[in-house]
Amino acid sequence: MLEAATWLLVFQLSGEVLVRLLGLPVPGPVAGMLLLVPALLLRPALAETLGSVVDGLLANLGLLFVPALEHEPHPPG
Repeated sequence: MLEAATWLLVFQLSGEVLVRLLGLPVPGPVAGMLLLVPALLLRPALAETLGSVVDGLLANLGLLFVPALEHEPHPPG
């Protein structure tokens, strides 16, 4: 489980580094996921390793989202 979480964080960090080095207009975690896809295709064992952590994250996905509140502008005065 620790190994799987480490792999996810490594890909997220790789995405962050890639975005900052190349000045890409996408979030680092998205770039990390794009790097993760070919890794999963090339190493199916990695998908099995990540399975338990990913299942746990998906089961609690609703808790990871914080609803955004809209702020109404103050009237001038």
